Amino acid sequence: MSSKKYNPEIHHRRSIRLKGHDYAGGGLYFITICAHREFIQWAKGHPFGGDRATCVSPVREMIAEEWARSGELRDDVFPGEFVVMPDHVHGLIRIKNGQSELGHVIGAFKAAASRRIRRRGDTHVAHTHVAPNTPPPPKTIRIWHRNYYEMIVRTPEAAANIANYIRMNPWKLIQHGVHEGRPFRMIGNPALLNHVKIAMLCSRNCQRDVLAAAEERARNAGPDCCFLSGFHSPPEKAILDALLRRDDTHVGPRLICCPAWGIDEMRIPPEWLPALEQNRMLILEMRNRDGNLAAAEQRNRFVIENADQLWTPYVSKGGMLERLLEENEELRMGIGN
Repeated sequence: MSSKKYNPEIHHRRSIRLKGHDYAGGGLYFITICAHREFIQWAKGHPFGGDRATCVSPVREMIAEEWARSGELRDDVFPGEFVVMPDHVHGLIRIKNGQSELGHVIGAFKAAASRRIRRRGDTHVAHTHVAPNTPPPPKTIRIWHRNYYEMIVRTPEAAANIANYIRMNPWKLIQHGVHEGRPFRMIGNPALLNHVKIAMLCSRNCQRDVLAAAEERARNAGPDCCFLSGFHSPPEKAILDALLRRDDTHVGPRLICCPAWGIDEMRIPPEWLPALEQNRMLILEMRNRDGNLAAAEQRNRFVIENADQLWTPYVSKGGMLERLLEENEELRMGIGN
């Protein structure tokens, strides 16, 4: 497998805060904070325990306590609804016009939670994905992703809807955020953006035996894998069906889907719902959602440029996919070719 080199046009950091908004001037915010990929990878995808929001973990208790303490330590900060997911947290927080600024409050919360998690000595969490005799991670392992996603909540109705979402279904709400300098709207688990991502692309005239082998490989893919694709061509859809497979003995891989439609009007396919509920799927909205060839090329280009590795079961000679891969020759030397 190979990884891409640093590309300043893609990987440079930009502020994800809303320009012109006074974050020290008070407001209500919906916050999503993701675990760092180092902690996620060490804990087999579940650094905060379990595979859903209802699992019990001492790490989750520590994080929830530190969220509440954010308000106990400051007279102008009022933490609200909060949930700890397996690899990220969601919370509502209100800040009065005063001394506190949102970024400082979130930074202090992350630092305090990190200190408590490390103070346990082994950083182990209460779930089955890390065996009891697993060597502890390095003491310097990063617990949190560098930044966080936010939404400014402007109406009581929006606040009530978000609070209900946090309590009941922490994957359904359309979220706003920025990754690698680009703004996104998304549904699902935003922490997947921090995983090592495998671009999966396959030309539509894939040979039947090649597709059968790809489907078998997809069915055997485990939770350490994170696939990124538009899943648009018929072979890609067939491979997605195989990736979505899960039973009592097989935990499926993580999936980032870039569909050819907007998320406001989309009807989530029923077969996607288990993956969303299992915290292993993210749906990203593309800028160009037209169903034409130009939009398909932009979507495939996005997938290639934002992946770390590549899997292409079949590439048609002289087709659009081959041309895009030739523009990214280093990535093409990755897996599956």
